[in-house]
Amino acid sequence: MKLKKLIITLTIFSVAFSACTKRLDSLLNDPNSPSLSTADVDLFLNAEQLNFNGFWSGAAGIGGQLSRQEYWGGPFYRNTYQPASFDGMWTTAYTGVINTANALIPLAQTQKKYIQSGIAKVLKAYTLGTLVDVFGNVPYTEANLGNDNLTPKVDPGANTYKAVLALLDDAIVDLTKANPAKGPANDLFYNGSAAKWVTCAKTLKLKFLMSTRLVDATAIAKIQALITENNLINTSANDFQFQYGSNQSSPDSRHPHYAADYVNTGGVGEYLSNYFMWMVVAEKYGGNATLTNSASDPRSRYYFYRQATNYSWADQTSAPCYGLLTSGTFPAWYPSVPDQTPFCLIGRGYMGRDHGDNSGSPPDGNFRTAWGVYPAAGKFDNNDNATVKLGDGGGGKGINPIWLSSYTYFLKAEAANTLGIGDARALLKTAVGASITKVMGFPTFVGVTVPAAAIPSATQISNYTNLVLSRYDNAPDDSKRLNVIMSEYFIALWGNGIEPYNNYRRTGKPENAQLAVAVANPGLFMRSFFYPSVFVNRNINAPAQKDPGNKAEKVFWDNNPDNFVK
Repeated sequence: MKLKKLIITLTIFSVAFSACTKRLDSLLNDPNSPSLSTADVDLFLNAEQLNFNGFWSGAAGIGGQLSRQEYWGGPFYRNTYQPASFDGMWTTAYTGVINTANALIPLAQTQKKYIQSGIAKVLKAYTLGTLVDVFGNVPYTEANLGNDNLTPKVDPGANTYKAVLALLDDAIVDLTKANPAKGPANDLFYNGSAAKWVTCAKTLKLKFLMSTRLVDATAIAKIQALITENNLINTSANDFQFQYGSNQSSPDSRHPHYAADYVNTGGVGEYLSNYFMWMVVAEKYGGNATLTNSASDPRSRYYFYRQATNYSWADQTSAPCYGLLTSGTFPAWYPSVPDQTPFCLIGRGYMGRDHGDNSGSPPDGNFRTAWGVYPAAGKFDNNDNATVKLGDGGGGKGINPIWLSSYTYFLKAEAANTLGIGDARALLKTAVGASITKVMGFPTFVGVTVPAAAIPSATQISNYTNLVLSRYDNAPDDSKRLNVIMSEYFIALWGNGIEPYNNYRRTGKPENAQLAVAVANPGLFMRSFFYPSVFVNRNINAPAQKDPGNKAEKVFWDNNPDNFVK
């Protein structure tokens, strides 16, 4: 009898405890594991934007190196980078940008936050398109499915591009819906302006279509329609850019190139590209670096900061190549460098590294040219002849220039030259003017004061523009005229390595790109990046690894010959 009572008592207690537990469980929400239904769309969007900027920075860095905008150490294309060099970029794209967008978009749609979903679609589309631009065929339809597919196959690049354009159209639909819920409080690009995001989306459509013009005859009509409508990034007020901060640690919010160059110990931690500096300060002036010519590029002192304005410091220890120059003894590979392109030093204190120079670094940190006030928010070059230090200039509050109004005009000029859409010369003039205006106005934007006497005059700006137009007018054919357009575009793209890499493969311009200097044959130019190790080593459905340098591994829109660029 006692045993029966005990069993009954335990049963009643168990039922009561179970019911209590269920009631308590219904009240529990783990703040560290929110469900999608309760997630904050704006926090998702914040992560989306930061991941996007991280992905863009990675792609821009390597693209800039290969296109000669930034220094590439070489000496062989096949072994400068390893598959693991691309792991961070790939992971940020798929687990950061795309995965976050896939979670954000349906949640935002449910809450009628169409501006947020439109922004996410634009950033996802740009990321997917750029993955195709740099890697070629990449996973799309089978990607980001979680446990449903852990080994996604790649899609043809042309198919993914179609999806990119469709996604941009979807973004425009979202961004133009009537009566959306409150827009984002943390839009890092356009402060919640749906209209500016629409303009951005249409401009990105133009950008991607201009790449496909080589392989898709239907792209021409679409390009024409976008240019005719002209709802594009045509003014600096619509520039698509990411701005950094000046915080030095926890977190370091400064522009990465500022953080590398302006350090506690003084001196610069990276080399700039001699070829790019030469293009800006010397190429138009007989190969002689100038800052005093009445037609000197007005952007020179904004782009680059010289720690030394001459080479009185140089000897065979601090600058071994300078010793070769003064002694008249040049390495065996020097004759392979195109005439008048730089070797080691380019004049007036400018000091970087040539394309493919993999020699060791001497004690030259106090003499290397640094990133200037634009776009990294460093120092304006006022002939200070002083070593840079932490906190100089704008403190690193620079920008990533993802797409600026000048780029739109250069792209229109390319379309006019190659497709007959518009007046190429007029568009070139507008593009150069837009770039100069952006750069010269940048110090105020980041809190740097330029001495009045150092600001380029209206006459200098006019003379430079006329010099460019004279070169265009005197070019003997459309190919040479396109070279003028794309060379000026190359100069205006300072800080954006993605577009010069695309432009170089699409047009072969600038024509005078410096050859790799350390070896006579660096191998074939890298027409696409290695597949990342996190992809090929963990996915049985991944394509075979590429062999850049020995085989021209081209993206779908690149139908140019294997030796088209070097």
